[in-house]
Amino acid sequence: MDAGKSGYVGSKVDLRCQFINSVPPVKISQVTWQKLVNGSKQNVAIANPSLGVSVAPPYRDRVAFRNAAVRRRTPTLEDTTVTFSSLRLSDEAAYICEYTTFPAGNREGSVNLTVYARPTTQMSLSTPTLVARATNAKMPVATCVSANGKPPGTIRWETRVPGEATTKEFQNSDGTITVQSDYILVPSKETHQETLTCVTTHNDEVFTDSVMLDIQYEPEVLVDGFDGNWYLNRENVQLSCQADANPGVSLYQWRLVNSTIPSNVEIQDNVLTFKGPLTYDLEGTYVCDATNSIGTRSAAVEVSIIEKPLPQVATSDVISVIALLLAAGVLMGITVTVLVLKIRSRKNADNNDSPSGKLSQPIRKRPVDDIQHPYQSSDPEAGSKTASLNRPPSKNTFCPPSHATAIFKYPPVPGASSPPPGVAPYTFPKEQYV
Repeated sequence: MDAGKSGYVGSKVDLRCQFINSVPPVKISQVTWQKLVNGSKQNVAIANPSLGVSVAPPYRDRVAFRNAAVRRRTPTLEDTTVTFSSLRLSDEAAYICEYTTFPAGNREGSVNLTVYARPTTQMSLSTPTLVARATNAKMPVATCVSANGKPPGTIRWETRVPGEATTKEFQNSDGTITVQSDYILVPSKETHQETLTCVTTHNDEVFTDSVMLDIQYEPEVLVDGFDGNWYLNRENVQLSCQADANPGVSLYQWRLVNSTIPSNVEIQDNVLTFKGPLTYDLEGTYVCDATNSIGTRSAAVEVSIIEKPLPQVATSDVISVIALLLAAGVLMGITVTVLVLKIRSRKNADNNDSPSGKLSQPIRKRPVDDIQHPYQSSDPEAGSKTASLNRPPSKNTFCPPSHATAIFKYPPVPGASSPPPGVAPYTFPKEQYV
């Protein structure tokens, strides 16, 4: 026999019972199926080689021996498996299969039958009317029920709407359990037409049901039509009162603050039509009141009349100007990039071709070190030249000489011989400034 079997209410299940006979075989006198209730045994079905098959009245329409050989005139009783049809919760119990044999006596085994009840899932709004209130109070908006389950189902919520869930269980008289879960949130316009999904898990089965929130709220109102360019003698202008409400707006009312609406302004439900040319008399604050069954909300617009129309710029012209500016910017960027690359290339070429590029780094000298100082002379003219040469340059006014070389002569020294004829005075090369 199997240690345990299970099935759902209304389904079919087999309770196996097989007898492995000995060698030589013993004689089977009778097979009896019994239900163990509170420690006592109740007969369910009997198979007897002489008397045939008998099923107790409470099970007669739902219990039968699966093996047809058991029901023959000369039955075979080694396999006496019974089939339960249309399972009921009351069928859950331990069942005993007992063999009566000769000369071995009685042999028996048992199987535990578990009966499950598949719950039904139902979703509904918690109250007929859900209203968004200014108090922002939390309230149950939807209820999910997993009814008559055995074991009880588990409920979770799937939704984009932030909220919290509360769950309760109720024990039923037939042994099943009903689970109720309420989803709690603050009703608002933003939660209107949002979907709440209840997911119930029972054993390995998953059931879902959904409901869409229907939140009623006061109108949200906007006055449209004034573009800031209402000028004298302009015609065919209107103000429109736009309202978002649930339920819809049942009444629109227009008024002019601190005045009455002029006679040349026509009221048609949510639209104000200004007939004829505009004048300064039409200026003011126009208010629209929108009403539904939940409440009334208002919106206003300040209408001002200017003398001349404002200059209008065509959208196509604006787009064209923007496109031209973008094209000019791209072209300028390309040009600057090309110029920079050319300048860098030219600098690199000059550095590679110039001799200075091949020399080691020169030693910088002070400008005064580049001037050769002659000996002192008694010649006034020479002395003046010498003084001029020895005079230090004025601050921040030194400029390198423009000559490539400079020739300096020693002044005559008393007692010294002059250079031989044909010999030029010694020249000192001018060092190059770098």
